[in-house]
Amino acid sequence: MLAVEDRFMIKDLHRQGMSISDIARQTGHDRKTVRKALDEPLMRPRQPRQTARYRLGPYVAYLEKRIEEGVLNASKLYDELKQQGYEGSRSHLRAFVRPFRTLRQTQATVRFETEPGEQAQVDWGHFGYINHHGHQRRLYAFVMTLGWSRAMYVEFTVSADAAWWLRCHQHAFQFFGGVPREVLHDNLKTAVLERDNGGSIHWNPRYLDFAHYYGFTPKACQPYRAQTKGKVESGVKYVRRNFWLGLQFVDLWDLNRQARTWLDTVANVRIHGTTGQMPWGRLPLEHLPPLLGKPAYDTSLISHRRSSTDCLLSYDGNYYSVPAAYHSQVLLVRETEQDELIICTGQGDEIARHRLSTAYNERIIEPAHYQGVASRTALRQPAPATQLVLTTFAAAHQEAAPAVEIRSLELYERLAAEALV
Repeated sequence: MLAVEDRFMIKDLHRQGMSISDIARQTGHDRKTVRKALDEPLMRPRQPRQTARYRLGPYVAYLEKRIEEGVLNASKLYDELKQQGYEGSRSHLRAFVRPFRTLRQTQATVRFETEPGEQAQVDWGHFGYINHHGHQRRLYAFVMTLGWSRAMYVEFTVSADAAWWLRCHQHAFQFFGGVPREVLHDNLKTAVLERDNGGSIHWNPRYLDFAHYYGFTPKACQPYRAQTKGKVESGVKYVRRNFWLGLQFVDLWDLNRQARTWLDTVANVRIHGTTGQMPWGRLPLEHLPPLLGKPAYDTSLISHRRSSTDCLLSYDGNYYSVPAAYHSQVLLVRETEQDELIICTGQGDEIARHRLSTAYNERIIEPAHYQGVASRTALRQPAPATQLVLTTFAAAHQEAAPAVEIRSLELYERLAAEALV
C-alpha cells in the first residue's frame, strides 16, 4: 500500500503532464500501482482499530527502550519479544514501530555543499508535447547545475535517448567552458544499465567512454533518493515556474533560443537564494578544467541496416541510396547531430552521405551510386519519387533499338488466305 506522500507525488507528476509509464520508471512502482494511485483519493478514510500499543501490553516499555537505542527493525524486535513469551502477530509490532521509523526518516538534514569544480548535477524534465517536423513529439528539458556556483544550463529536446543524453552534456560543458570532476544523476538507462543485489553499478559502456573522453566521473544516486541531487531538482522546478509559464514559441529552435536568452539574462545573473551571490559571478571560481579545443565527441546515433538489391537502405521511414557495389549488405549507419546520415561499411569506412529527410516514405537518390549498373536494373527502381533521376540515367544507358521493316497489312492477309487453301 502506498503512503500518502507517494500517492501525492504520483498525482503531482501526472498533473505536470508526465505519462503513467514515465511515472512508473521514475518512482519504481508498477504501472498498475500508478494507475490505481491516480484513480484513488489522496487520503483514504481510516477505520477505527485497536492500537498496537494496547495489544502489545506488557512489552511496550521494553520496545520503547530498544527503539531509543536505535533498533527499528521490526523483525529483530519480533524475535526478541517471542523469546519473552509474546504471542501476538508480527503486524501489530510493525504498526507500533512505524511512527518511530517515520520520525527518524523526516528528521532535519544538513545541506550538502560541494567544493568549486567538484560536481554537476543533471536531470531531465518532461514538458508536454511539441509539433516537430510535422509530428507530435514529447518535449524534454535537460538541466545541468554546477554544485558550487549554481550556474545552470538548459536545453530542450524531443528525445531523451543515449545520443541526446551525451549531446546535452557536451553542450553544457561548452556553455560552462569546462568540465566538472564528477556528474551526478538518476539511474537512467542511458547511464546505468543495472544495479546488482550488492549495489554494484553496471554502466552503459558508451557513457563511460564519453566520461573518460572528457575526464569526469559519473555518479548515480541511490535508488529512490532523488533529494541527493536536490540542486538540479530545484533547477527543473525553477525552469518550470520561471521560464516556462506563459511562454510562447514557434518551434524547437525558437524555444531553445529563448531558453539561452533566459539563462544569460535571468537565471545565471540572479542573486541565488542559497549562496547569496550571482551564479555567473561564481562560475570563474569553479576553475573547471577547460576543453582547450578538444574535438567534440562523436555523439552519432549508431545502428545497422541491410541495403536492398536496388541499392536502397531503409532508415526512419525513408530510403537512401548506396553505391551499387554495396547492395544487399549489412551496413553501419550513423545519424549525426547535424542531421546527416552517414552510411559506412561494417568496418566503419564511409561510402555515402545524405541529408536526413524529415518527411516520410521518400527516396533520396544519388545518381552516381548507379553508375555501371545495367539499364534493366535501373529501370526496376520502384519509386515514382525517383522517376526523373532514373529516366535520365536509363536514357544515357539505353541500347540502340534494331531496325524493323515496315510492311503493309495486305501482305499478312494474303499469307493467311494461302495457308487456308
